[in-house]
Amino acid sequence: MSYEARSDLIADPTFTGRLNACAANEALAKTGDFADRILAAWGYGAQAFQTLVVSSPGFDKPQDEVTDGDLLSAVQATWDRAEAIATPPATP
Repeated sequence: MSYEARSDLIADPTFTGRLNACAANEALAKTGDFADRILAAWGYGAQAFQTLVVSSPGFDKPQDEVTDGDLLSAVQATWDRAEAIATPPATP
């Protein structure tokens, strides 16, 4: 595993754009505040998912080797965790 390769992905604007597009596509099929925030602000999806996705298995390679299937699989697998991280706990 290469931390440098994962860091390079987060810094890559093409990867970030692709990740954001993937998150937005997934958000279209969902309801709720988290999905709505992804659809309302371009860039929020990539911000919400980038750390989780690049930490997923198989993301220690250059951007041009990351397939759309890799992105989709990682976003789907981490959706609940990203949503939980992005959603503040309810106050009593």
